[in-house]
Amino acid sequence: MSLARSYLFVPGTNKDMIKKAIASNADSIIIDLEDAVALAEKEKARETVKESLIRFSKEKEIFVRINDCETPFWEEDLICAVTNGAAGIVVPKSESGQHIRFVCQKIREVATNLSSTFQVIPLIETAKGVQFAYAIAAEDEMISKLAFGSIDFSLDIGCELSANGMELLFARSQIVIASKAAGIGAPIDTVYADFNNAAGFENEAKIAKQLGFKGKLIIHPKQIQITHQLFSPSEEEIYNARAIVKAFEEAEESGVASIAVDNQMVDYPVYKKAKHLLFYSNYPEESSILK
Repeated sequence: MSLARSYLFVPGTNKDMIKKAIASNADSIIIDLEDAVALAEKEKARETVKESLIRFSKEKEIFVRINDCETPFWEEDLICAVTNGAAGIVVPKSESGQHIRFVCQKIREVATNLSSTFQVIPLIETAKGVQFAYAIAAEDEMISKLAFGSIDFSLDIGCELSANGMELLFARSQIVIASKAAGIGAPIDTVYADFNNAAGFENEAKIAKQLGFKGKLIIHPKQIQITHQLFSPSEEEIYNARAIVKAFEEAEESGVASIAVDNQMVDYPVYKKAKHLLFYSNYPEESSILK
């Protein structure tokens, strides 16, 4: 079992870009009906999304970012995604549990055969969204994870985005903690707008990973490789985790629950972390070690 690390945004108006995104190495793609589509093009873009879902939904995990629920477009966007095979929807400007409950209820109303794997990803990009992140995350079983949108968030609170990301520390931490407390998947970090600045992107992704994010929203295929490298365990990490699990389980059978492995103290928390890393890596043969 592996987790999606990269979520590549692509405009809902561009068939060629959607086709290229499908063929890319991105784990998932998000066809955008919101910010990337002009008001006059919303209906046309929705038709393009429908065609793309029908054609490609079995080839790649495809999400649709619908329009904000305050707009007149969101309901048709949702229907398009749900009825044509999308893996899920991304809900912008998610600000409360009530907001997400309303969206999830609408999904159930329009879906005659809703897949049990259909996902709702609330996009947290306002002060209210950060404040009520737990209520949003815990509202419905369709919510698989949260995503962070730092650009709109910075506009909302009036801060300036910086290279070290200090101004986003609280928001990011709040989203990670809310996700864990609600029992959903680890969240997805924000986009990095300058796709030609590989060093800047890598620095931001490292910060997000340190805080507990397990993936990245991306806007260009150039950002896929760095994302996958950072959010995948290294060969050394896999080797060390295997050694920890093997040694600890052998010790546990003898009634010992605290040992040293390569000069590192290993007890239950360290053991569980190693098992978790192996299970959520791209090494399916390790899944059997989970109890």
